[in-house]
Amino acid sequence: MMETANEMTLVEQTVVDVAQYSQLQLEKLKLRLLDNFSTLFNNIFAVLVIVILASFALLCLAIAGTWCLGELIGSYLWAVAIMGGAFMISAIVVFACRRRLIINQTVKMLSRILFENDKSQQQEDDDE
Repeated sequence: MMETANEMTLVEQTVVDVAQYSQLQLEKLKLRLLDNFSTLFNNIFAVLVIVILASFALLCLAIAGTWCLGELIGSYLWAVAIMGGAFMISAIVVFACRRRLIINQTVKMLSRILFENDKSQQQEDDDE
């Protein structure tokens, strides 16, 4: 009878330990997700700020370039048309190379954020 009570206590303790372990793993997953999302949003915000600042700089340079070109050729109308054509060619080049310039870089950044953190976490777990 005493042996059955000890076995029951061990089974109950094992069930409690499994429940605690599951809860800890869930908490660990939540923390990893929080870390990955914060890194992701930080990178998105940084890229957004850089794009806005670069756009403003490009706008200023385009205005200055159009003005100088207008002075050189003597017609501001043709200078604006030439600058518009240059922007149109630039847009076509970026569109043609969008996979290499934008999509592949975005995928690399996201995989680095999501999977390198998992690798470092896995190494930490192995060390424990």
